[in-house]
Amino acid sequence: MKTNFLLIVAMMLISSFVSVEAQNRLPYVVRGDISGCDTVYTLPDRKAEFPGGMNAMYEFLNDNIKNSVNFVPAMSSHRILLKMLVSEEGAILEAKLMMPSSTSLDDELLKLVSTFPDMIPARYGNRDVCSYLIVTLGYE
Repeated sequence: MKTNFLLIVAMMLISSFVSVEAQNRLPYVVRGDISGCDTVYTLPDRKAEFPGGMNAMYEFLNDNIKNSVNFVPAMSSHRILLKMLVSEEGAILEAKLMMPSSTSLDDELLKLVSTFPDMIPARYGNRDVCSYLIVTLGYE
């Protein structure tokens, strides 16, 4: 009985140290020069966003997407993860699909992302920073 109690206490202490260590990590990844950003924040205080918010981005996509025969069914039947690197100024430096679906859909989405207006950049503390923005499109 005492052994079980001591084991539980030991596990709780170890897990609390892991949690404190994880909380003290800096919320960014330094990787040298990534498309013009020397530091890319993965946990900014405020994420980068499309001007007007997510609804405005979906509206932009709906207004500008070509309604081709292959595009609409692929968009409605797959979940698409779009990963964008947004600069301190709000420019999209990189865009890639994390879960590609079909060649025509992938190409169309990446072309459309290249026409996005400048994003509202992420913030960390009191300054704008480079960050990744991952957006889910479509359905599962």
